[in-house]
Amino acid sequence: MTYREVALTARACAGWCVVLLGFSIPLSTALDGVLVGLTVSAWLIALPLDPRGSLAVWVRTRPALVALLLFCMLLAACAWSPVPWKAAWSAASKYIDLLLIPVFIWAAASIQVRRRALYCFLAGVTLNLFVSYGSAFGLWESIPGRHTLPSYPVGFRLSVTHNLLVSLGAYMFLLLAREARSPGLRAACVAMAAICAHNVLFIVIGRTGYVVLAVLLTYFIFNAIPGRRRVLLAFLAMTALFASAYFGSDPFSNRMQDIASDLTQWRPGAGDETSVGQRIGYYRNTLEIIGEHPLGVGTGGFPQAYAEKVRGTSAPPTVNPHNDYLMLTAQAGVQALLLLIALYVVLWREAPRLATRLERDALRGLVATMAIAGFFNSALMDHVEGLLFAWGLALLYASHPTTRETR
Repeated sequence: MTYREVALTARACAGWCVVLLGFSIPLSTALDGVLVGLTVSAWLIALPLDPRGSLAVWVRTRPALVALLLFCMLLAACAWSPVPWKAAWSAASKYIDLLLIPVFIWAAASIQVRRRALYCFLAGVTLNLFVSYGSAFGLWESIPGRHTLPSYPVGFRLSVTHNLLVSLGAYMFLLLAREARSPGLRAACVAMAAICAHNVLFIVIGRTGYVVLAVLLTYFIFNAIPGRRRVLLAFLAMTALFASAYFGSDPFSNRMQDIASDLTQWRPGAGDETSVGQRIGYYRNTLEIIGEHPLGVGTGGFPQAYAEKVRGTSAPPTVNPHNDYLMLTAQAGVQALLLLIALYVVLWREAPRLATRLERDALRGLVATMAIAGFFNSALMDHVEGLLFAWGLALLYASHPTTRETR
């Protein structure tokens, strides 16, 4: 077997790893690690076959270039971090999924790979729904080691991540329904989208998922209906959906009522133990840290800086402000924040250049999901959300004219 044949075989294997990642991301962290490792290994094996073309993706593909600059900014901020180099690198490595974007683009060159990967992702979301509803009805209580109980009926991920995945799944099922040619397939996709929305609003707690679902459904309606009436229809649809959830779902109504209660209890500097109150405290103190250190406290230096900020108060310390934008800015400065915003803006503006309407709208849905989730959680540094972003971005952006010319 010649080296060229080995390299082509490696690329084919990488394509199947990308396909299977669609199934594993909603389900298994361990399997994610194996598949990512195999994909990177295949890329390294095939690299000498066309080194210039493979490496050109890093600089000719705008999102990959911005993501690379963002990661380099985090590495540079290690230089003025107050923590040891090993701890600083550990903090920077939480964003290492950004470096996988060109590798996934290379592996997802085939449209068959991209479609299979999308179907595998929806299969993984569906399996999460199966486990979640089974938990809600108490079917798994007798299984040792399961944390999915009727009081916490999630699938394979915790509630925040579960609701993000299922909300994105609802949106993707609607996109497939719009593209379906047969009435039966269209009805099945609409039904699955409805089940996803029901699971998010009526079964699983997770307020970030509520916001993401509302934005994705509103965006879908805006694209599906022409003319000015789409504003009214979107408003009526969202009002009816969330009103039914408020009056028909105890988890949803309780979480909404908790927001008002938490806001009234919050006091600056107080040791607030409520979810909303703690986040307000995190945001307020982190903004003060950013004001004192506009270039950042250094990668990995946030826990120490925050502990010093709240010393002498009853406010609890934290290692994470639960906000992507604040976390990046506090560590690597305002320049890192600008790069993150630039990444989302570039993806949103270049989406119309993708090959199909499905890919265009799916990419914007992914960007909206990550941008919104970043306001309430450090999604980009979390394993599932960070890997989902890199994998989904590459999968959808692989049809962009620039990446096709580079390949």
